[in-house]
Amino acid sequence: MDITCDQSCGMGYIYLQQFKQHQKEDFDKSRLIASAQPIEVIDNIYLKLNKLNWPDKKYIDALMDGNFIEEFQNDFDENAYLKGIELQLNQKRLESIIEHYKLATFEFNKNQFYYIAFAEDEKVFDSKNYVYPLSDKEDAFVIITRSQERRYQITLGENKESEKSLSPKIAYIRALIFKEESPYDIDYLKRLKLYISNEDY
Repeated sequence: MDITCDQSCGMGYIYLQQFKQHQKEDFDKSRLIASAQPIEVIDNIYLKLNKLNWPDKKYIDALMDGNFIEEFQNDFDENAYLKGIELQLNQKRLESIIEHYKLATFEFNKNQFYYIAFAEDEKVFDSKNYVYPLSDKEDAFVIITRSQERRYQITLGENKESEKSLSPKIAYIRALIFKEESPYDIDYLKRLKLYISNEDY
């Protein structure tokens, strides 16, 4: 899994799917964090997952319905699977993601899944979190936190005057769960590499 980080503006991007033309022109410092991240076996995840909220809609539909907004602009493939996550990435948050980055496997509903975490277990399995499937196949899911944070947004009213309102809650992706048959490549995700902007040094 590749992470690009431009700390001059505190922004980053997590690549969940490997792009054929991975753009690295502006990132001339790279650091290999893990060449083969070990995969843990989790036996007790069923109880943790069951205490989360499982809305009866896909992630893309919940986003379009305005149930939440994304932190910035995440990218999807043609089948609405997440390809990458754009996020605010200062040094503290980057260190936290690297520290808590974890790959695991577990059985759930008689299927074998993989699990990749971007936060500590307490944040991932908070009972206020939501689990959304990415497709009707239910072969990949994201766990999100709906933050209390909101943004002000400007819209045009009926009389074409600007109106200021609060956006829906911001969703932060805490983990990705997927089957081997999904578009996510476990071998790609095992290898964690960080690309630092050349402006940061």
